[in-house]
Amino acid sequence: MPGKLRLSLKPSKQLLWLWLWREMRASRGRDLGIDAGCGLMQNRMLFETDDYVGIDVDAERLEANRQRYPGVRTVCAEIETATALRGDVVLCVQVMHNRFFATERTVPTIAAMAAMLRPGGMLIFNLGERNMPYEAEVDAFLRANFTAVKKRPYGAFSAQETYLSPVLAGLMYLLPPLRLLGGARKILYVCHGAK
Repeated sequence: MPGKLRLSLKPSKQLLWLWLWREMRASRGRDLGIDAGCGLMQNRMLFETDDYVGIDVDAERLEANRQRYPGVRTVCAEIETATALRGDVVLCVQVMHNRFFATERTVPTIAAMAAMLRPGGMLIFNLGERNMPYEAEVDAFLRANFTAVKKRPYGAFSAQETYLSPVLAGLMYLLPPLRLLGGARKILYVCHGAK
């Protein structure tokens, strides 16, 4: 299934979807992709892995996903407890900075996702303003556990909704200083080469 671009009326979120559309191409030809905090599996279309599994704590939502996507594999658990999974790509966006996520779980959650990866695997996740107190600890952990880490601060136009969202996201994609208007409140991490 080729990756498709998600759309959002929020320019900052649209920029995230644009980045993911590009970055998840690296999942092509890999065995297992893990969608951590999969929700309604809206990011499933970004995975180009041979197999896919979604993790979420909401059993009813996972059952609805199984009805919508027959044959899809799911795990009903907190990310930190899904320790039996081993994959090649882990994606976790819009999870750790939502209001239901206890921020003290930030580093343990990232460590759990890294532990799910086979050697050489790829981890992509984002953090929000609530997670920023853990940024230095996250950076140190990632440097120690991956051969390459890309860190992209962003957050401009986070609270605005507009039909011009794709245009503004495109401008932010091309002109990095625009991503930080009003200060960076989010970070996208793209980590390659799990050790």
